[in-house]
Amino acid sequence: MQQQYKVAVATVRGRPYYEITHALKQMEIKYDSLSPEEAADSDCKVVITTRDEIDIVNPGRKAVMLDTELIKYPAVAKAKILKSIAGSQADDQLTIGIDPGNRIGISVMYLHEEIASIVESSPANAVEQISAVLGGVISHRKVVKIGDGNMRMALSMAWAIKKKFYNVEVEIVDEHGTSIPQNNEVNRRGLRDRMSARTIAFRHGRPYNVQKFKT
Repeated sequence: MQQQYKVAVATVRGRPYYEITHALKQMEIKYDSLSPEEAADSDCKVVITTRDEIDIVNPGRKAVMLDTELIKYPAVAKAKILKSIAGSQADDQLTIGIDPGNRIGISVMYLHEEIASIVESSPANAVEQISAVLGGVISHRKVVKIGDGNMRMALSMAWAIKKKFYNVEVEIVDEHGTSIPQNNEVNRRGLRDRMSARTIAFRHGRPYNVQKFKT
C-alpha cells in the first residue's frame, strides 16, 4: 500500500508536475503524486496543482497552492505548507538572521526549522527577499536579526525593513564568534555567509531604534 503523505501533487500536466516536484525536493518536503480527482477525495492537508485544475481539487475542503507559488519565493511557499500541516496552535515565530558584507547571508527560521538559506550580492536584493518573506509568511511574531560586522550596511537594512514593516522586531546582533576561518573548506560557494547568518538568527541582539542608531 502506498504511504500517504500530508502534501499531494495533483496534476496530469508534465511540465508543471516536474517543476512542482523539483521544488518540493529542494525544500525536502515529502509528497504523494495524485490525480486532481484523487486529491479531491484524499486526506492530504495541502494540495499543489495548476490554475486549470484547481476546481477539480475542491479547494473549499483543504489548503490548495498553485504551482506558480512555489517558484518565485520558495521560502514563503514552504512556510505556507508547514503551517498548514502544523495547524493554528503551533509556535509559528518567524526569525530571519542576516550576515551583512560583500556577500549577504540570510537564514530564515520558521516552525523550529530553517526554511531558507541563501546569499545575496546587494543590500537591495537582500531587502527584497526578506520583505517577500515578512509579507508572505503568517506568524504571530516576526524578528529580524542583523549582524554588526558591517554596521553601516546593517543599519541601512534595518531602516529599510522597519520602514516597510513597522511591527516587525529588528535587532542588531554582536557578530563576534560567528565567522568561520577564511581558509576553511566551508567558505566556498557562500556557505560561510549562510552559516554565519544561521548563528546570528539564534543570538539575542539590541533592539533597533532609529533614534538610538545613527547611519
